[in-house]
Amino acid sequence: MTPHQVEQAAGWQARLLSDHCSEHDRILFADWLGECEAHHQAYGLVSQIWKSGSFAERKSSRKLTRRAVLSGGALIGAFTLFSPSGADAREFRTGRQERRRLALETMDIEMDACSALICGPSPQEMTIGNGRFALVFRLDHSGFRSCGWSVLGGRGRYALDITDRTMQIAVLEGGLSLSGHGQTRLTLSEGQALHFDRLARRGTVAAARPDDILAWREGRALFHNTPLDQAVAEMARYSDKPVLILSPALARLRISGVFHTQDPTRFFKALAHLLPLRVTFGPKRIEIVKL
Repeated sequence: MTPHQVEQAAGWQARLLSDHCSEHDRILFADWLGECEAHHQAYGLVSQIWKSGSFAERKSSRKLTRRAVLSGGALIGAFTLFSPSGADAREFRTGRQERRRLALETMDIEMDACSALICGPSPQEMTIGNGRFALVFRLDHSGFRSCGWSVLGGRGRYALDITDRTMQIAVLEGGLSLSGHGQTRLTLSEGQALHFDRLARRGTVAAARPDDILAWREGRALFHNTPLDQAVAEMARYSDKPVLILSPALARLRISGVFHTQDPTRFFKALAHLLPLRVTFGPKRIEIVKL
């Protein structure tokens, strides 16, 4: 990943957050993102800095102008390249169809495809971004930050699933303490899971479903009346091409079933038989449109 690619990623982040971003812009962005793995790494790093810094807070508190967003993008690029602490931090990211295992000082982490996290500069500092993760805490008082939450826990096994809309964290063994979003400290015991709506900033605690949240480790994707855009985003992480829904109305359709992540093409072909839509497999991307 080069400084120029980070600058490009910052520019794309600014454009995507702008009120003037068009569907054509999003298609061009998907093309740029799919050109090489370095683009994925650069955009992942820029996205994490945006979400963990003051830029995201400003966006949620008031409407940003295009000029303000572009200025923020430029600052992100500068921070990424020249921040002293950034030089010591390590970013780990998986691309499409890729998994990764990390053995860190306080924990072991298994990352699913299209997942990202930033470690450092100290071993106690970790920010987990979008993706799916299986974590094993090997020391007491291990922890991380994610989606505005500060998470601490003892030795145990945990599962984490984060999208742009939701965060789900499950305790398989052990226990966790979470603080953030102005709420009182939340405790999760073994067998419990927090489902947090990132848009509404509301969370509910329910029984954990390990078979569902860790299905990706067995090469399965489980959908229970899932909105189509979420199901497509899930299977796109295992595809060798970007996938775009070009007809916004299709996002509200629902799908259920169990699908194999090793064969995402079969899933996208099946959509045309299950729902009123057409799937086109192009040389650079897969497009889904209504009939």
